[in-house]
Amino acid sequence: MSNKLPVYCRADIVVCGGGTAGAFAAIAAAEQGKKVLVVEQYGSIGGSATNALVTPIMHTHIDGNPQCSYISNKVRDRIYAYGGSDATGARFDPLMLKIVLEELCVEAGVKFLYHTYIADVVKDGSRITGIVVANKKGLQVVEADTFIDCTGDGDVSVLAGAEYTKGNPETGKCQPISLRYIVGGIDLAAVGKFFKSEIERTGVNAGINPDPANIYAAVTGAGKWTLGDLFEQAIANGDLDEEDKLYWQAFNIPGRKDSIAFNNPEIFDDVDGTDPDHLTKAQLEGRRRIYRQLRFYKKYMKGFENAYIAEIAPMVGVRETRNIVAEYVLTAEDLLCRHKFEDAICQSNYPVDIHGKSLNFQSYGKPIDDGKPYYEIPFRSLVVKGIDNLLVAGRCLGAEFLAQSSLRVQHSCRASGEAAGIGAAFALDKKVLPRELDGKEVRAEMEKRGAVFKK
Repeated sequence: MSNKLPVYCRADIVVCGGGTAGAFAAIAAAEQGKKVLVVEQYGSIGGSATNALVTPIMHTHIDGNPQCSYISNKVRDRIYAYGGSDATGARFDPLMLKIVLEELCVEAGVKFLYHTYIADVVKDGSRITGIVVANKKGLQVVEADTFIDCTGDGDVSVLAGAEYTKGNPETGKCQPISLRYIVGGIDLAAVGKFFKSEIERTGVNAGINPDPANIYAAVTGAGKWTLGDLFEQAIANGDLDEEDKLYWQAFNIPGRKDSIAFNNPEIFDDVDGTDPDHLTKAQLEGRRRIYRQLRFYKKYMKGFENAYIAEIAPMVGVRETRNIVAEYVLTAEDLLCRHKFEDAICQSNYPVDIHGKSLNFQSYGKPIDDGKPYYEIPFRSLVVKGIDNLLVAGRCLGAEFLAQSSLRVQHSCRASGEAAGIGAAFALDKKVLPRELDGKEVRAEMEKRGAVFKK
């Protein structure tokens, strides 16, 4: 059927999915002079960072916090100039990030195809010649020389026949998913005073920052948390459920002087982000819990008297589904032993971060201290095995379950997208397959353009 479908357009490089990795891949490839098209299911780019409201960006846990991305520098400077982030760019307004990423794409010459799903691929042997897209015009084909899978779930790779793993190898289950939201109408100064009073009342100073300009609070299951006692009271009174206490986080948003972003509620059952029934349930159950939590804030916390739900993420926050088998699959040993690679395109020391009803990672062992406390992701982990002209970036790149739990955060997704975009362009220029490309050249180009790596 695909050979009878109309061709929408042809590009040098098609980026499949405009999330964090996709946006960076598109900008990087376009700035190498390539004709780039982004196919995206929503009406904006940024993915989890914008449409799933995932803010802030986690620290690399490396001294100096190197981002391994020159495009990150551009994003940081512009969003800060717009008043949408702190000076580091780590804490940001998701709406402003949508605008900044789109501006940078347009300036680089990237074209968009929004409100469009990828339904299938067209192949000639081990090469993809096009993707079948579905939107209001029906089914069409988008052709390109090279494709980059930034769908988060590895959709294009799987449709093309690539191998993949999925879920915890011990249980087969994916990590919990979340539906994040923003509350407005908050008196942040009053919240800060209330947090201080709770520190004094409970004698516990854990998981909290009462500074109105840098609000943070967390309660994640068992253990001592400043607000843990408050949650226990609400559970006992029937105002919250036990699961509300298992994972709850709150962050202020630069530029929004009356708002807080919440990294919850977390859904622990039916968590397959590739199952539309599970995604639907997450939206329904998540919104029910969000309004229950708003009532809790109003009843138990000072500063929330006039609070309201300002935004609920249209996109479910999915931590992990498929991981595509690449030319090199990053392993748990690579992570824990802090392996280094000649073709490294990202460095990170972000910890193993496997969510669940019990957050316990100690059984996975301790890192080896080699004087360079970080691991690296090689370019080969972006090259899909068995498909000649397909790269993958973001949380679905070539990694084992445990390794993926660390590299799924935004700085790694940004760096991998940037490297995939440059790599795709270099392969076309050199008339070689991505797997034949020397990843050291990609890293050198990233650094030449301003990406910072730890030496």
